[in-house]
Amino acid sequence: MRKVALLVLFSAIPLIAVAQQLGASLYISPLSSNPRAASNFTVTIKADSLGEPVNAVKGTLTFPRDRLEIIGISKIGSILNLWVEEPRFSNINGTLKFQGGVPNPGFMGSGGTVLHVIFRAKLAGATSLIWKDGEVLANDGKGTNILIDLQNLDFFTDEAFAAQAPSPAPMHWWENFLIIINIIFLAIILLIGLVFLEKAILNYHDRHSHHKTDDDLDSSNHIHRNNTERRDSWDESVLGTDKHDYDQTIKK
Repeated sequence: MRKVALLVLFSAIPLIAVAQQLGASLYISPLSSNPRAASNFTVTIKADSLGEPVNAVKGTLTFPRDRLEIIGISKIGSILNLWVEEPRFSNINGTLKFQGGVPNPGFMGSGGTVLHVIFRAKLAGATSLIWKDGEVLANDGKGTNILIDLQNLDFFTDEAFAAQAPSPAPMHWWENFLIIINIIFLAIILLIGLVFLEKAILNYHDRHSHHKTDDDLDSSNHIHRNNTERRDSWDESVLGTDKHDYDQTIKK
């Protein structure tokens, strides 16, 4: 009896290995490094099916809402392009749901991308992404669920980076006492310079006016003398002509 049990056990091991090869798995790709609190990170949901093509993948993933929140989902590079149920999430309930299909002939291979999920870590500490349910349906005309491995993801979230102290606000010029003193000093120097400039302009104007007045007087005196000389010369000429005529008249 004991030999029969051992024989059955050893016979079942190859069958299990074959079943694992023929079955499909749905899992979350391990992170390359621990995320940090108060920062974003991306996880990728993937599917393997080595033994049989699949044409549909469905799943519900849960996450701790006090430690994580989803801020975005990307379907770039997904093996699914026929979405029966668009990926949707609830940060209130801590759930992510999706259901999509693959056109004929389906997908067969390893590491097929299903979704990229962008999380934001709220708190540091141990965290888990846990599957609530999942299905991988074979492209066999019957929709046989060939999912045999649904893998959760456990990881650790590190503490957030130390917050940097905010840089001091730049001081306004009117808040600097030395600048104000310098401005007042420059204003006083400018005012004194303007006063001296005004006096210099007035002195120049006065000197120029006096010089012009003297020149005008000299010119006026010269004109007056010329006029006097011309008048005397004219009188003499007139008187001389009249006296000559008078003497001629007497002689006659």
